[in-house]
Amino acid sequence: MTRKNIKYIMILGSLLINPFVISAQQNMTREERVKALEQVKAEEQKASKLNTTALPDLSEGESSLELPPLSVFLDAVTENATVKKARSQIEQVKNEYQIEKRNWWNYFRLNGSYSYGKYNVLSNASDEYTPMYQTTMSSAQHTFNVGASVNVGIGDLINRPLKLKNYRYNIEQLQYTQDEVMEERKLKILEAYNSVTEQLATIKAKAETAALYNAQMKILEYNFVNGTLDISTLAIERARRTGAVTTYEESRVALHNSIILLEMLTNVKIIKDK
Repeated sequence: MTRKNIKYIMILGSLLINPFVISAQQNMTREERVKALEQVKAEEQKASKLNTTALPDLSEGESSLELPPLSVFLDAVTENATVKKARSQIEQVKNEYQIEKRNWWNYFRLNGSYSYGKYNVLSNASDEYTPMYQTTMSSAQHTFNVGASVNVGIGDLINRPLKLKNYRYNIEQLQYTQDEVMEERKLKILEAYNSVTEQLATIKAKAETAALYNAQMKILEYNFVNGTLDISTLAIERARRTGAVTTYEESRVALHNSIILLEMLTNVKIIKDK
């Protein structure tokens, strides 16, 4: 029995020692019993904010809900943003590793040049009989050269194996981090899935119990109004009915929260929109 139900029974207990209610149990008229019943209901509404006069029933979404297999939710882990981030970091370091492996090409240098031009050569000449004169020679030339060189840093050459090994270690650690993130996510999904499964297994029974108490209450109220049931028994049964309805409503809220959590963890829609 919850604290709320205990509090409700205490309130009804104080109501039962009221002189009006005591007299209501001794040769009361039908009208007086109706008034006493209304007073009990009024006190009940003060003790509980639930609309216990309504017949509780499973909603359409809850009654027709079929939870997909656990594997569907576990497979959805790979689409999680945290897992995608870890996978992206691994790919980034792998690319850096490939670049480092190809850095040995930087030790080699290729060079070449090509030129084309027309060259003019001026010269002065003279002889015994001819004064100084100038001659010009011109020709077109193609020139080119090709070469290669190797420039290896001793430090780079010695440290290269260690650099590559460091990249492999980084990739391995990031893969472990990704696996750890996925395992933690799967554990959260498993807990949420088990919670939804457990609540689905019990909520129907709780709804049926609350509905049974509601149906029984109508009969008890009828018997009380007709003088075949005392108000003490009626008050106790109403407290039990209130506890059953409260338990059912709390279960519905808990089920809804568990379903929302499972959807947020996996991005798998459980309750389809109408």
